[in-house]
Amino acid sequence: AWLVWGLAAGAAAVMLALSFGTLGLYSALPSPWSEAQNVSYIALSRLGWPVGLSAVAYLSPPSAADPSIRTPPVSAVARWDPSADADASAARQLEIEPLDASNARLLDAVHPRRWTDPSPPEVYDLVVIGAGAGGLVSAKQAARRGARSCLISEALAGGDCLNVGCVPSKALLRSARAVREVRRAEEFGVRLSAPPAVDFAAVMQRLRAKRAQIAPADSHEGTNAAGADVYQGRGRFTGRNTVEVNGKVLRFRKAVIATGGRQTAALVPPRTPSPLGTAML
Repeated sequence: AWLVWGLAAGAAAVMLALSFGTLGLYSALPSPWSEAQNVSYIALSRLGWPVGLSAVAYLSPPSAADPSIRTPPVSAVARWDPSADADASAARQLEIEPLDASNARLLDAVHPRRWTDPSPPEVYDLVVIGAGAGGLVSAKQAARRGARSCLISEALAGGDCLNVGCVPSKALLRSARAVREVRRAEEFGVRLSAPPAVDFAAVMQRLRAKRAQIAPADSHEGTNAAGADVYQGRGRFTGRNTVEVNGKVLRFRKAVIATGGRQTAALVPPRTPSPLGTAML
C-alpha cells in the first residue's frame, strides 16, 4: 500500500511540474497565439510532452530565420527618381502622380522600379495572383504557417485599400474633421481673427505622405520577410497547376485569384440611367 501511495504521489508531483512547464512554454510561444497553437497546448497538457512538443514544432508559425522555408528578401536595384521624366511617365501608367518624394517612397515599397524575381522551387504549396488585401494576407499567412507560397503582383501592392481606398479616404476624413472643429471654435470660446481656409494641395500632400509612411506594411520586401516569394508581373494560367509570369513557369498545388474587380452598371430592372453614376455594383 505504501508503495502504491508513493507512486501516486510521485506521479502527481511530475504532473504538477509539467503543468507549470507547460504554462511557461505557452507564454514563450510566438505571438499571435493561433488556434493551431491552442491544439499544441492541449497536446502538451493532456497527451504528454513527446506528443505535445511534436505538435508545437508542427503547428507553430515557421521562424523567419529558417532559410529552408523562405526566400531571403530581394532588394530593388533602383529607386524611383522624382526628377527623372522616364520615372514620372512610368508612374503615370500606374496611376500615381505627381511623382513627388512621398509617391516615390510609396512606389519603392509597392512597385519597385527594378525587382528581381526569385528562382521558383519545384512546386509551390500556394500561388496567389493579386497583391491587394486578400492576396497579401493569403500569401503571408500561408508562409507563416509553413507553406511554400508566392505572390504575383502586377500593379501596386496594397491594392485599393492602401493606394486609393481605406488609407487615402481616412486621411481626407481627418483633414475634414479638423476643418469642422476649427469652424466650431466659437462654441468653445475660441475666436478666430479670420475664417479658416482650406489648402487642398496641402491636404493632398499630407495624404501622400501618410500613404508612403504606411506602405512598408504591404511592400514586396515585407512579403519576403514573412516568408513568401514575390514576382512582379502579370500572372497567366497555362495549365491546371501551372502559372507563367515574366517567362517563368510556376508549379503549384493550390491557387488564390485575388485580382479584385471593376464596377458595372446595375442590371436590376427597371434599369434607369443615373446621371451621377450612383447605380453601380
